[in-house]
Formats: sequence, C-alpha cells, structure tokens
Amino acid sequence: LSHSRRCKDTSCPACEPVRDVIRRSQAEAQAEASRGHTISAHEVEARLLNQLLQEAPAHELGGRSGSSPYGYGGVAPSMSSSSYNAEQRASKRPRVHENAVMSPAAAGSMGSHHPAMAASMSTSRTSAKGTPSAGSSATSSKPEDASSFSLINSFTVDQIEKHLASLNRMSQLPPAQLKVHCLDLLKVLMQHEHGWVFNCPVDPVELGLPDYLDIIKKPMDLGTIQKKLERGDNGQYHSLDDFCADVHLTFDNATLYNEEGSTVHSMASELKDVFVVEHKKVLAQLKSEEEARRKNDRACGLCGCEKLLFEPPVYFCNGMNCASKRIRRNSHYYIGGGNQYFWCTTCFNELDGRIPIEVGDLSMQKAELLKKKNDEVHEESWVQCDTCERWIHQICGLFNARQNKEHKSEYNCPSCLLKMRKRQKKKTPGSASSLPGAEALPRTKLSEALESHVRSRVGGHVRSLAEGKAQSENIPLEDAMKQMSLGGPITIRQVTSTDRKVEVREGMLKRYKHKNYPEEFPFRCKCIVVFQNLDGVDVILFALYVYEHGDNNPAPNKKTVYISYLDSVHFMKPRKIRTFVYHEILICYLDYVRKKGFSTAHIWACPPLKGDDYIFYAKPEDQKTPKDTRLRMWYIDMLVECQKRGICGKVTNMHDQYFTREQLDASDVPYLEGDYFPGEAENIIAELDKAKGKGKGKKGGVNGKKSKKKRKKKDDDDEDWVEDDEPAPKDEVMVKLGELISPMKESFIVAFLNCDDQSEENKEVPKAIVEYRKKAAHEAVDNDGTTDGSTTKDNNGTDGNETKDNDGTDGSGGDVAASSSDTRKKRDADGNIRVVSADSSKSSAAEADGSQIKIINDDEEEMDCEFLNDRQAFLNLCRGNHYQFDELRRAKHTSMMVLWHLHNRGAPKFVQSCGSCGKEILSGTRWHCPVCPDFDLCTDCYRNPHTNRGACTHKMEAISVEGGGSDESGGSGLTEAQRRERQRNIQLHIQLIEHASQCNSRNCGSQNCAKMKAYLKHSLSCQIKASGGCKICKRIWTLLRFHAQNCKVRDCPMPQCNGIRERIRQLKKQQQAMDDRRRQEMNRHFMAARAAQLGR
Repeated sequence: LSHSRRCKDTSCPACEPVRDVIRRSQAEAQAEASRGHTISAHEVEARLLNQLLQEAPAHELGGRSGSSPYGYGGVAPSMSSSSYNAEQRASKRPRVHENAVMSPAAAGSMGSHHPAMAASMSTSRTSAKGTPSAGSSATSSKPEDASSFSLINSFTVDQIEKHLASLNRMSQLPPAQLKVHCLDLLKVLMQHEHGWVFNCPVDPVELGLPDYLDIIKKPMDLGTIQKKLERGDNGQYHSLDDFCADVHLTFDNATLYNEEGSTVHSMASELKDVFVVEHKKVLAQLKSEEEARRKNDRACGLCGCEKLLFEPPVYFCNGMNCASKRIRRNSHYYIGGGNQYFWCTTCFNELDGRIPIEVGDLSMQKAELLKKKNDEVHEESWVQCDTCERWIHQICGLFNARQNKEHKSEYNCPSCLLKMRKRQKKKTPGSASSLPGAEALPRTKLSEALESHVRSRVGGHVRSLAEGKAQSENIPLEDAMKQMSLGGPITIRQVTSTDRKVEVREGMLKRYKHKNYPEEFPFRCKCIVVFQNLDGVDVILFALYVYEHGDNNPAPNKKTVYISYLDSVHFMKPRKIRTFVYHEILICYLDYVRKKGFSTAHIWACPPLKGDDYIFYAKPEDQKTPKDTRLRMWYIDMLVECQKRGICGKVTNMHDQYFTREQLDASDVPYLEGDYFPGEAENIIAELDKAKGKGKGKKGGVNGKKSKKKRKKKDDDDEDWVEDDEPAPKDEVMVKLGELISPMKESFIVAFLNCDDQSEENKEVPKAIVEYRKKAAHEAVDNDGTTDGSTTKDNNGTDGNETKDNDGTDGSGGDVAASSSDTRKKRDADGNIRVVSADSSKSSAAEADGSQIKIINDDEEEMDCEFLNDRQAFLNLCRGNHYQFDELRRAKHTSMMVLWHLHNRGAPKFVQSCGSCGKEILSGTRWHCPVCPDFDLCTDCYRNPHTNRGACTHKMEAISVEGGGSDESGGSGLTEAQRRERQRNIQLHIQLIEHASQCNSRNCGSQNCAKMKAYLKHSLSCQIKASGGCKICKRIWTLLRFHAQNCKVRDCPMPQCNGIRERIRQLKKQQQAMDDRRRQEMNRHFMAARAAQLGR
C-alpha cells in the first residue's frame, strides 16, 4: 500500500495486487448501488483492507505490526522496534496509533485511489475490545472508567490557551525558514531608496554627533541585523518577533535622535511604514499556510503536521576492539541477548563461532546473533480524541500512555477541553491530574538551599533587565516588564545522592604502588535538576552532576569537589536569565560545600563533540554548542563572582598548580572520574612502559626531598662508587603530561574555596577583587540596605546566602554579604530552610499552607534513582523511549514522562508491546513466543483467530504482567525515624541475601535464610521478572543491584551479580568512550593550533 501510493509505473508488478483489489471493491460498490443498496464508506474501507490482508502472504505483512489510527495492521519489518523502543508505541484503548506505516497521512493519501475510503478516514473507529471490526459503528461506547490520565486535564483555561499557542508553527519557525523570511524582509528595506541611510552603523565621530551615544543607549542598523542573521548556521534570532524588534529599534533610534520634520526622521518613518506592510504580508502568508495545514484531516489537529520523525536510534558496539563506539548509521550490525547487546560487522567477523559469547550472566552462540541494518526510522505516536474524534500526536496532547494500563481511559484533546471549560465558564482545572509535578519530589538540604537562593535573586535580576530594556528601546517600564516576565516558578530538586568509587587504572596503580597510592577513591555523586513551569508543565531545563570527595578520602582527592557534567536547553522564559540562573546555582553550591569544609573545586571546561550529548538527548537545532573559549569564560565569570562574594579565593589551573612544581609527581594530582587526567596519564604510562620495557625499577617520582643516589665515576675504569646528594629527576609522566596540557591549561580550572582551614596563600585574590569588595562594603553602608533587587545590588553580588564570617575577604566580604536589610529579611523569611541547608540539624520546613515538609539530609541518606544515578543511564532511557528536547512540545512531554518515572521508580523503564496491534502491554497477560526474538501478543490479539502473527507459528506462553507502582518513589512521605529504619532494613536484607546465596546448609541457624532462598529461587524461575512487574523480583533486583555496586569478587556466587556488574561496566564504557573522544579531540585541536603558530 505504501509503495503503490508513490509508484508512477503503470506496469509495476508490486502494485498490481493492490490495483486489482481496488478495482474489485469499486465494482462491487457500483453493483450494489445499482441494486439500490447503499454502502457506507466504513464498509467499503473495511472490505478493501480485509481483502488485502487475506490475499497478501503473512511474511509480506511482517511479524511485528502496529495498529494504525484506524484499526489496520501490517507494518513493514523495517519499522518494527525492540522492547527498548516500546515507550513510543504506547496505545490508548484501540484508538491509538503507534508507529505504524499506516499513519493518518498515509491512510488519508489512499483517498487518491479510493474516494470513499478517504471520506471515511475521519470517522473510522475500532471496537471497544481493541480488535478491528468491519461492522463497528463510528462512535464506540464510552468506557466505564472516565478518569483522564492526561496532564492537560489539570490545566487552567489560560494554561491550555498558552499550550495551544506554543504548538502554533508560526511562533516557532525552523531556523532555515526563519532566516529566509527575515532576509526577504531585510532585502526590501536595504534596497529601498532610503535604505542606504540605515544600512551601516552610525559613526558619531565621523558624523560629528558627540551626544549620540548619550541619547541612543542601544544603537542598531540594518547591516548589523543582516550579520546577525547570517552569522553561523542558525543565526542569532530565534523568532520573527526578535527580528522585528531590532528593525523597529533601528528606525525608532533615528526618529528619537532626529527632530520631527528633519530628512532622516522622515526617511525612518517612511521605511518603518514599509516594513509594517511587508511584515503583515509575511504574517498573512504564514497564517494561511498554518490554516491550510490544520484543515487537513490527515494532519495532527493541534500542530497541523503529519508525519513527524524522532531522532534515529543509537547503538553502541559491545565488541572487544570498539570500546563502546557508536555503530554507524545505515551500516549493518548484529544483535543478541534479548536485544541488549550489539556488534558491528568488524567485531562480529572476529568472533569465533565455536566459542560461546559470554556477556555478563548471558551466554550465546555467534549463530544466534541476528543481522540488522541501522536504518530504522520511528514516527511519533498518535491518539484519538473521544470528543472531536480527530487524531493528534500524543506529544502535542501531553498524553501519558504509561498511565493508560487498561486502554480504557477517556481522553479529550486540549482544543475540546478548552471549549468545554469556556462553555462551563470554568477558569480553574476540572480535576487534579494523577501526575504529580516537580514540587512533589523529595526535598533535600542542598535543593532547599539552591532553590531559595535562586528564587530570592531572580526577581531582582528580571526587573533590572526590564529597566535596561525600557531605557535602551524607549518603551514604558510596564511593557518591558511584560516582555521580560518570568514564564513560571523555578523548582530545583536533587534526584540522586549515592556513594560511588572511582577505581584507579592499572598503569597508574602499578607505577605509584611504592607510594601506597590507593586503589580507589570514594565520592558522593549528586544530581541536581532544574524545572520551570511553562504553560502548566514542569519542564526540565538544566541538570548538574557533582562529585564530592569528602574528608574520608586519601590525598590528593581529600575535600575536593568536581563539577562533572552540566547541560541545559534554552526554553527558559525569559531566555536572557539563563546564564544568571545557572551561575547562581553554581555559586550557591560552591558556597554550600565551602561551609561543609571542602577546600577545592575542579572544572574541566570542555564542550561536547558534535553528535554527543552530555545529559539531555537531542537538543534544539538553533541551540549552539559553545566553543571551548566561550565555555571557559562562562565558568571564569562565575568564579569571579564567587571571589567578589568571598566564596572562593585563588583561581588557577591544573598546570600551574601541579605541573610547574618540580617536587610533585602524578600521584599528587587529584584523580577524578571522567576528568582529563586519569585517561591521559594512563596513555602516557603505557607509552613509557612500551618504550623502556616493564620492570626497570620504580618509575615514580620522589616525595619532594633530595634523595641519596649512587652514581659511577666516569673518569676511571675501576668500580669505585660514591654517594652524592642531588635533586631527583622530575617524574616523566608529569613532564610529558605538562607539555601536553600546557597549550590548553586554561581549560582545567582549579578554584580554592574559603573554608575554615584554607591557607592564606590560597585565599589571595586579584587587587581588583579586593578593591571591589571594599567599594561594595562602603556602598552597602551608605545605602543602608534600602534597595532590593536593584542593578547595584545584583552587580555588587550582595547575597542573602552569604554570612559575615567568610574567610579570606579582607574583612570586607562579610559586610558585602550582609549589607542589605531587605536581603536579611528575605533570608529570615525562609530562615528554617536556609539554616537547614547550611549547618542546622533541622529536617523539616513549612509549606505555604502550614503543612510540614520533610527535608532529607543528602549527605547521610542514600537517594537512589536507577536511571539518573549517572548521566549515561539517563541518556539510554531517553534514547530508548524517544524522550527528546529538540522542541518545546517534546521537552514538555519528555519532562512529564521523566517526572512520572521519578514518582514511579518501581515501574519498568521499558515495556513490551503487542506484535500485532502495537499496544503496550502494561497489565493483564502477555503472550510471549519463546522462539521468535522479542515477539509478544496482548490477550485480545492472542484470542483473535484472524490476528496477523507474521512468521510466528509457535506455541506462546502466558506471562502475567503487574502494573508498576510507586513503592520506590524515594520515601518522601516517611518520617525521619521511618527513613532511618528503611535504610537499616535495606542493609539487613543485603546481608541476608549475601548469606543465603552462599549458604548450603539445610538446617541453617538463620530463621530468614530459607525464606530468602525461596525468593532467590523464585527470581531465577519467574517468567514475569522485574521488568514485567513482579513485586518479588523488583525487590530482589533492587537488593542485588545495591550489592553489585560494591562487589569486587571475580566470580561472585550471588545470582545476577555478574550480569548487573557487566551492565554497569557497559554504562561506564559508553561514558568513558565519550570522555576519550573529547580528550583526543581536545589534544588534536590544540596541537594543530600550536603547530600552526610554530609554522609562522
């Protein structure tokens, strides 16, 4: 069918069966019409599809078919996907379309072959049971459970209207299309007879206008606008309104500076009128195109688009030689192990077919691996509104298929819901959604400190931006405040806090073993996520991973903080506060850890390579990746502000701190996971060992003292040895590594925090910072804290989070911090929370309604989140479920689903889908084929004798599926005592499961040993497994994962331990592969730049 719509060859043999069926259907319809029988469009359509399905061989239809929006099966084999990609195939009752070839666009385009079919497309429905029925009526009965599981149902009228407006393609033109429209408008203005006056910047010196810059605060001209449009791939404008604002500013500046009646004033007024007319023409054209798209029955009823594709899936090779490299697009690869492991063609050819492939706890033969081509394309899923019966994208409608377990929930699209609310004159939400938001996530001391700090400062910064905008653009302050208004409240939550260890690599450990170099360094990994409520949805905008090496660490990692990874998307409103908010988060965090006694902070300023993502998968097309110089200055600006506030002292780099001091060797450099040093040091050690051979004495440096070294006299031939005192040679690793990083040393930032025991040497700051602190302190005394949120306050860095006992502030830093009385009141108003975040033992705070909120001590309690414990796990979750951030609408849906996973941590992250109808099997019974790879059927399709099973003819096994609950949601509702008891029980169960796995006694003295053995036996034989929803398997899996994270036994007898550790290693390999790529690219870039300089 798909081929015949595009084929123009009238003699094509592939199209002939389709044409025959269409001709016979038309003939039957005409014959019955001549006899006086009328046939509905639905019946014509059903007959046509039934004939095609009956006449086509099963293997041609494909074994993994999905359901179309109109109840058709039959998916091309290339469109099938594994259970890892099943999230996007979720279905809402039978009226959900999941990635089938028969999309609304495809189904509607069949109308060119059969008019009656096209007429019936908008009303074609399936029966309530989910099985396509030729005689089913156009309107099915309402389900018994009418509760909506859509987040949109909790929106107010204003939020629904804003959400619908955000889906309008006019307001979010693609960068290429935006550039074309803007350049066309600009060409009309620049080629106008008066355009030459405004095509170049005004030169006050050449034109003799000494007061120009005093009157015009923000100069602008058409030439500068053209450069901004053409700069880079995407330009500097993100919307048509931004472009228009600069054009209007160009002419408004001219009319402001030149008196009315003057030549330039008249020219500017005339050109502005021309622009207004041309701009209206462009808007009218865009509006007509938008209306035409929305009238199309084959398109989404909300966004007006038809087939929207996700980013192609990413696979990493598990071969020995590839080191988790990506498998190239459109190349062949091999898959096995339940679709969990992949091999590129090169690695597959190197496998020995006689030797089993051992991967974790799995063993497979080379012949069992299936060959596939990396050319899969996945389409966005659809859902049908129960009111207007139009099909819309699930992402546009914020539909959560994971909540729709029985496929019987009623769904109203945003447009219908808005009409109902307006008819009812109801401005408030009709019912609360069952999808809790970011505010409901557990709170910690760290998250409370960050959130209260940012919220206390962002209002003043927004006002200062509005004042600057009003002054530069000559508009009223109220209009400027409206344009710069905050999109919604900012929520900051800490989602993980786990103990981890970075293992020292073999070369480093062996080379410095004589210095008792540790085998591992423990650290605390914390993940911080920032949300902003946009149009009623808490959207994830920023994420930060930090590693805290506490006082229990051996040198050189002791009391060290590593800013590991951070990532963001540009949807924050207003967009101009992004840098301010993210800087304030980092500043507050450094102040927080400074008060806890941490002394140094390390940052590797290195942007991701093209095609790589740090945390967020598939970012917006118009969001540029910063260059290394820009990213470095971004961090430096933040640290300079820290110096102004007395949070940190000396800011230097790794090269100047460690590699210029001859008494130090590589064992004195902090060994941080994901950092540049561990990987590059290992490469250099390997090169030295290869050059000099292994076992040639100790190669580590000395400990800083002069050593006694024997040397032979060279002036005679006797064997006379003398002892001589001479400086020890510098460590070869340090020499080579120092030479390597010298050109790029500014990218490895080291900041010394002003903790209590910091040395005076490390508290030193530049003279300009000292003068700034003194000046700010005097201004604070003069102002007496009468201003709050003004420009002076923001620039001075007066911060309610700062205290008077800052170290290293020359006696002025503390005064700067406590200068504003309003700032002190702001801190007092949130006193309980603020004190808790710093050094108080309180563990609760009050909500606005007076209810108590438990605040978790993130340093003492474990906050485990399987898919956010490290960034690679989160990336895999997003890739497997098509959780993308490239558009605002997708970022909204992704954030909604991530929050659902956070509040339902016990639910499976990836679910199986029916191989016939494409629905996710979230509850009930899943019928699994033990022979065919990754093939399951839902109960309805299994019982239907006409179900197309493709090539599968085997006996299927019934597997019960239990709905995943939120039993592991983090325990935010527990009391302090209950939370401690929960942690204690987890440790006791881990000890019990370790004992039971090794106990061979039938009469064990432990009362719970036999019960735990039964649980372990159940987990080995259970067909449901944790991914299917078995509660026992979930708990056993959680305990096994906790054990495996710390287990080092090579052949651990614990069930699944080796498999879990192998999966953890695979995640580390993927992360390490990306770190190696960016390290190698960084070396190549700076070495090439250095060679170019030497060539001059």
